Amino acid sequence: MPRYATIADFEACGLPPGAIGDISKGEIQMHLDRQSAHADTYLGAKVTLPLAAPYDPQLVDAVCQLAAWRIMCRRGFNPDNNGDAVVRQGWVDAIAWLTRVANGQARINVVQSAPASLQPNVTTNADRGYSPRTDQTDAPIVGGGLGGWGV
Repeated sequence: MPRYATIADFEACGLPPGAIGDISKGEIQMHLDRQSAHADTYLGAKVTLPLAAPYDPQLVDAVCQLAAWRIMCRRGFNPDNNGDAVVRQGWVDAIAWLTRVANGQARINVVQSAPASLQPNVTTNADRGYSPRTDQTDAPIVGGGLGGWGV
């Protein structure tokens, strides 16, 4: 599963450090990973998954906004507070953008990962010493000629 956003991305475009309180970096990354998987449910409608890095900055930002919303829901917030309302609006905007991508109304810049090879894996044993001959008159006769038919 790809990680569309890192802790550094979250710190750059997510919640301010004071807003998350004592939530650990591991828990933040867990929310980013879950929201990356959530974003895939939208992206899979228009692009082949998994994507390869580098990821579209809008996708990174959307995942950070979704994770910020989930973290704030866990921590607790007041939707009447202007600062908390901004977090909710970020979530609404991220979902709206992902929906537009899924519906083909917005474009996402993606790097498709290399698909699994459909070619069979071919292996061989060590060379047995046989070599092709261009002069068939030198070819050894194996099995007594024409099979004992006397012709």
